[in-house]
Order: sequence, then structure tokens, then C-alpha cells
Amino acid sequence: MNRIVFAMQNGWRERHRLKEFLTNPKLQLTSLSDLTVEMIEAAHVAVVVLDFDGVLAPHDANRPTPEAHKWLEKLCLSIGEPRVAILTNKAKPERLRYFREHFPGIQVVRGVAKKPYPDGIWEIANYRGIESSRLLLIDDRLLTGMLAATLAPCQARYFSKPLKSFRRHFFKEMFFSLLRFLECCWIRAMGNTKAL
Repeated sequence: MNRIVFAMQNGWRERHRLKEFLTNPKLQLTSLSDLTVEMIEAAHVAVVVLDFDGVLAPHDANRPTPEAHKWLEKLCLSIGEPRVAILTNKAKPERLRYFREHFPGIQVVRGVAKKPYPDGIWEIANYRGIESSRLLLIDDRLLTGMLAATLAPCQARYFSKPLKSFRRHFFKEMFFSLLRFLECCWIRAMGNTKAL
């Protein structure tokens, strides 16, 4: 409950910045292939931070999709595994094992507090000894990932077409699709209002 209150209060304060993720195509990604090494280097990004659910795989999967795995391999070959991190609210043992086996140099962080708290972002920045502004977070939720990035602050891109598998987890995917829809509606409406 505290996390919801935190998200709503801070979402209200940061509503104009959050609305930018919905209205500025430069702050959005529709697929992982949209994020290029050239973009990363041009933005002086030291570490690319990826959400898991919705970005690398459908909700509640234990491993990235085959396409996301290939993209991660290519990214890690280009910039190195130490420049990639996973920030997830669900650091399931199967996921941790997957990254240990396939990408041992990628840091997987849950954070002391789940997103939208910026603790996980700060943990990654502190571990690397860099300012949080040198991180680039890719996340599919406005009131969790994008809000955490705004509060940290760090660079961020809104993953506007999250990966889903209704066949595998129909009710969970419906729930998160509804959450994303309601977040977008709330931020679009609130982003137009002036501070009281």
C-alpha cells in the first residue's frame, strides 16, 4: 500500500515529466532493436538498465524471449556485459540462474525497495561508482520504472509495446495491460493540469 501511495504522490509531482514519455517519440522504444550502440554512446550512457517483465520477456517468464536473448548477446558483444544491468521487482531464482549461466557479467538488482522507489537505480550507480545520470533505464511502466528514473534521476526510455503472452498467463497479462492503460490515461489527463 505504501508503494501505491508513493507512486501516486510522486506521479502527481512528476506528471509533466512522465507525460513526456507518452508524447515524445525520442523517449520511447517500441522494440529492443530500437536501442542502438550509437544511441547509447551519443547519450554518454555508462550502463544500460533493463526491466525484465514486459521488456525482455512476457510477464512472469523465467528467461528472456529468444529474440531478447539474441539482442542481449549482440549488445554485450558491442559494449560489454559490465555495462548492462537488470532492474526487476521480481528477482526469481530461475532468472538469477539464467543470467549467471548466460550473462555472468550482467548485474541483476532488485533494489532494497521495489520500483517506483529509485533505490535500485542508486544501487547500480553506487556499485559502478558513477552518477545516476549516466544510467539509461528501459521500462514498460510509467508509474514504476519511468517514475523511478525521474526520481533518481537517470536517463530513461519508455518501452511502449511491452512483450505479452496472453496464452501463457491470461489474467496476469490482462491485469498489467489494464494497469498500463490506466497509467497512461491518468498521466495524459494529469499532465495537462497546473500545480495547485
